[in-house]
Amino acid sequence: MTFDAHVLKVLIASPGDTKEEREAVERALHGWNADRAEREQVVLLPRRWETSAVPRLGASGQGIINEQLVDDADIVLALFDSRLGMATEAAVSGTAEEIQRSHAAGKPVHVWFSEEPIPRGADLDQAKAVEDFKKTLLPLGLLGAYASPDDLAYKVRQAIESDLDRLGLGAVVRRAPAEKHAVLRARYESDREPKMDNRGRVAYKTTRERLVVKNSGSAPAIRVRVELKPLGENSRPPALFDREQIAPTLIPDSEFSWPLLMSMGTGRVFEVNITWSEGDVEYSESQHVAA
Repeated sequence: MTFDAHVLKVLIASPGDTKEEREAVERALHGWNADRAEREQVVLLPRRWETSAVPRLGASGQGIINEQLVDDADIVLALFDSRLGMATEAAVSGTAEEIQRSHAAGKPVHVWFSEEPIPRGADLDQAKAVEDFKKTLLPLGLLGAYASPDDLAYKVRQAIESDLDRLGLGAVVRRAPAEKHAVLRARYESDREPKMDNRGRVAYKTTRERLVVKNSGSAPAIRVRVELKPLGENSRPPALFDREQIAPTLIPDSEFSWPLLMSMGTGRVFEVNITWSEGDVEYSESQHVAA
């Protein structure tokens, strides 16, 4: 029989040496669904970049993962064994960037580190990088450890129970069909261009940084305007290249972008206020965006 439920997207973030752990976590989430979903009116939807991300050109691989999975996640479960992973433009690794981005957005983030012995032949530099990254997280909260994939699966279910208590979702209310409205969502995008240094090594430079607003709703949004505001007393937002620029009408599933000017001291997380019209009615939306 069918039942109404809240659906929570749970991102499993980890480097490539944790395949067994990722599968154990996904089994734990499916097991929770089998045991508790109908009674609690909650369904946990596991999300992993290798199975959930849609290949697309036009931005960095991590940028696309951020857009499709990280920014859309409700809960983030991060795991580390003996590898930290490859550095990105914004962080020491892709998993590290996903943790930092999700934490900055105020999402529940749980991080576990393996207590198993380092495998024979492991990259010791990577193992040290994991320990160094772990030290940077210690001031942010309580970190977890696991002795085996099965131990990790048990601890993941504990974490999920804690999150559900804090979220207090309550019963699902069946809604009548909604009227057509625009739904505007903002995101950060940039391009990366290869550049050769004086030693002949290839480095990447961030170019064409921009704020993109997409209409994911079912009605046109007219005269879309954006305003960027800082988060925190000592922070300041990026500047729009043209402050007076107004987007044309955004029909459903269309988007518009404003070039961003990032300078020294610019905060990497900021507030975006979006204003638009639908007929004679004015609407506004505020979101936090991480660059």
